Amino acid sequence: MKKIENWAANELAAQCIIPRLDIEKFSEDSEYKNEIIKLVEKGIGGFCIFGGNCELVEKTTSYLQSIAEIPLIFAADFENGLPMRLDDGTSFPHAMAIGIANDTKITEEISIAIAKEAKDIGVHWNLAPVCDINSNPKNPIINIRSFGQTSEIVVQHIRTYIRGTQSEKVAATAKHFPGHGNTSIDSHIELPIIDCSLSELYENELIPFQTAIKCNVKSIMVGHLLVKSIDENKPASLSEKVIKLYIREKLGYDGIVLTDALDMKSVSNKFSPNELIMQAISAGNDILLMPENPSVAISIVAQAIEKSEELREQVINSVRKIHSLKRFCGLIPSFARNETKLNTWMKHTNLALRAAIKTIKSNIAESELPIDNSKQYAAFSIIQNDYDMQAASRFFTMLAQATENDCDYGYLDTNISDDDIQKLVENIQNAEFLIFAIFSKGRAYQGDIEISEKLNTIIEKVSNGRKKYVIIFGYPYFARELECKNIIYCYSDSFPSIAAAIMKLTGRELPENY
Repeated sequence: MKKIENWAANELAAQCIIPRLDIEKFSEDSEYKNEIIKLVEKGIGGFCIFGGNCELVEKTTSYLQSIAEIPLIFAADFENGLPMRLDDGTSFPHAMAIGIANDTKITEEISIAIAKEAKDIGVHWNLAPVCDINSNPKNPIINIRSFGQTSEIVVQHIRTYIRGTQSEKVAATAKHFPGHGNTSIDSHIELPIIDCSLSELYENELIPFQTAIKCNVKSIMVGHLLVKSIDENKPASLSEKVIKLYIREKLGYDGIVLTDALDMKSVSNKFSPNELIMQAISAGNDILLMPENPSVAISIVAQAIEKSEELREQVINSVRKIHSLKRFCGLIPSFARNETKLNTWMKHTNLALRAAIKTIKSNIAESELPIDNSKQYAAFSIIQNDYDMQAASRFFTMLAQATENDCDYGYLDTNISDDDIQKLVENIQNAEFLIFAIFSKGRAYQGDIEISEKLNTIIEKVSNGRKKYVIIFGYPYFARELECKNIIYCYSDSFPSIAAAIMKLTGRELPENY
């Protein structure tokens, strides 16, 4: 391979672009597949993975590595396990649940398990951990993805998460610099504004990132956030002041800096494609993540390199860092799908459930648990939107398997009318107690996490004076308004968290050797 400083502008530019790769679309759409192959032929740096199952991801990453002249690096958001982006793999409790358990040994074990599974399918870069402090209870996008509400809690867990991830030669990412926790706006939709002083940033939001740097985290992702105390005019992800002055000079970080996804509306709606790419590379980012049109992005960066010797030197330095990252990861493109791997993943499932059990918190008196197996009951899932149906259905299935009672199951949302509530009450008149499972968490493009104020009224009317249990799968804060004594907090809606909640309800325990 020729020396990097002798590369052509388009070769340098391509290494700095990490586009989105939709796995299922790649396998089903020949036109899309050809577009991805052309990007590989242009020397693209790697891809960010979305969708598909582990087998299909492994097949795709192996194939693309086989045709790449320069090894690709595949990244993904596997914060709490592969199912955050894929159809399978081990699902672990969300970060907030782990923070509640406050066992850093489990945090490290989980990060190692996630890294092992990622490597097995060809993904060597986990865009995690979330270093944001969830200091705003109304945050619509960070919430249960954060380890907690204080820098002390977040620091403890990101330290072990980074150490565990990188011990497996999988790169970790500290995100979203300088901190997305104290916002009430989803940056997928609009540009959040961080309106605090520099001293407040240093005393709170920046502490986890400083810790991550001390832990030699391999990359830092910069958020699409307007941080007025640093740069009043540009989002952090496009700001030379944020990246070159604060991340590089003041914090002394010399690893890879990458943008948050450039297809997010907070920036894609405010800048033309040319402006967005130019500002992102000029600000000092080493990698431009998920531009809407990667081929156009390569051309824009290449043209800029040809016009500016200073920018060319910057990009050469970035490509050196990218290659150093690839060397760190080893980049073995394929693996044998064998019994050793399956046994390892089974151990990860056990770990996930043990972790979830530790994260469960309850204010239910001992005398009220386990639920009475001889009495008829009714169970309802209260969902935010259709995205919660899968987790809610899983809850019903597992609850039915764990109880012998006669029971009725149903879905509720806060649009239910009083007439429908009355009919519901009549249909479940033989139920002696009720279980309400509430599913609520932040999602990209959702906008907010609020559940209607009618929630309390609905629960009271449906239960009609009978004993009730409430399980909160996800964001816990609105529970302050619930008029219920029996609440289980899970801080996550992952598979093991659902299982752990049901174990708590039914009094089941893990075998000693589990």
